[in-house]
Amino acid sequence: MAEEVQSRENPVFGRKIFFINASFLIKEVVKNRIREREYEAYFIENWRDAKTVLAANPGSICLINLDHVNKDSLTVIQYLNFILSCEKDEKVSSTYFGVMSSNTSPRQMNLFFFNTQLPAGYVPVSPNKDDLTETLTAILDINGAMGRRKFIRASCDVSGSMYIKFNFNGSEVALPLVDFSSVGIACRIPEKQIENFPDNTLLSNVSLYLYGETLKISLVVLKHFERNGEYSLITILGKDTLPETRKTIRNYVFRVLENKVDGQIAAGKPDETEYSDKIGKKMIVDMDSLPASEEDTEVPTLDLEEI
Repeated sequence: MAEEVQSRENPVFGRKIFFINASFLIKEVVKNRIREREYEAYFIENWRDAKTVLAANPGSICLINLDHVNKDSLTVIQYLNFILSCEKDEKVSSTYFGVMSSNTSPRQMNLFFFNTQLPAGYVPVSPNKDDLTETLTAILDINGAMGRRKFIRASCDVSGSMYIKFNFNGSEVALPLVDFSSVGIACRIPEKQIENFPDNTLLSNVSLYLYGETLKISLVVLKHFERNGEYSLITILGKDTLPETRKTIRNYVFRVLENKVDGQIAAGKPDETEYSDKIGKKMIVDMDSLPASEEDTEVPTLDLEEI
């Protein structure tokens, strides 16, 4: 049992986090706070792409904002039926669903608690960004979003768009990136150059090129390794690296990762299901069975019909 709990809460590489129907406030908190804490969080702008993305990323956390955002948003009951559909679909059933709201009534929320698994629970969307940040962080930690890693790393194609360049012993050296994060960089290096960069070598005045933008950094060599006949140099950013520089690098990490998610969406098919706006007869608990609450707003009567 202890091993099962550890496996759920602390997967080695953590869990990707996807937000559906995110409000402006939620996006602001995720972009400026959750990502800065090194959680791998994304937005699914069109709910019809959700199953494609979740199938490509099993075991992810998916948080659905139940509050109305735009004309294409589903209703509360439609999102309920969407989650139920996902729980029955083996391609996405490993998803850890949760719901977010600032105004959904307690009776409506109980529909989710009584009828769905909802391992990521309910996140009240406080207008206070500090409160929302801490609540989100707690939910993500309980569900092992961080895993055992500390920083998000983006792998990249070894090409001319992302590389480092610096002068060393009177010669200009240019090395393409293999992957990078806000704390370190791995570069491809010719075997004949490895002996020039022993562990703890300081590389000063390095130019880091990311999609055409140039950042000035310093690097410290940690080690090098060989895999399938190719050699990589592993470095960490120098202690003099400014927080603004680390933030810029982190933004590029997400740019690479978001491009991969966009590719998954492009390769998949939109969800054409028209989820019912009515509660199905097979619900464990329906609206009329739930006790009223003083906090409830007026809830319209819903017919129990087959989905």
